[in-house]
Amino acid sequence: MQAWGLVYSVTGASAATLLGLLFVAVSIHSGASGSMHQNSRLLAEQAFQNYLVVMLVSLLALFPSLTLVELGYSTLGLTAARAAWAAVRMYRAAMQPYGGSSRLQSLRRQVASLIGFGLLIQGAVRMARDWGDPRTTFAIAVVVLLFSATTVAWELLLRISAEKRA
Repeated sequence: MQAWGLVYSVTGASAATLLGLLFVAVSIHSGASGSMHQNSRLLAEQAFQNYLVVMLVSLLALFPSLTLVELGYSTLGLTAARAAWAAVRMYRAAMQPYGGSSRLQSLRRQVASLIGFGLLIQGAVRMARDWGDPRTTFAIAVVVLLFSATTVAWELLLRISAEKRA
């Protein structure tokens, strides 16, 4: 994994920075209004979860003493519950779309996260079972989760802005 160190340094640092900015945006919004609209809270949760997974997986990938098999098992342990929660979030979005959104828009918001978690789990299983070299799949999964989180965070900022204007 040492050859991939720069990729994980950049993705981990990006996720940590954007996670910090998400905290600032949410705390300023919550502080100004005293609460946060449920739809905005759900968007913040999704972005937070994705940024956190990207940051933690990137940190694990940078551990010099972890073998690929150990990294695979560590990643599986880290992402299994988060992936399950992402599936629950998608089910909820299908049953009750976010306010002001159609069912399709609510589901579309969840798809990239599920793809990222699916790729991450696939890569982690392949690493853990020592089935080939899944490092490219693993890196793509991290980038997909980072992209998904940033897209959702941007939508959250737009909603916060619209709530402030209203």
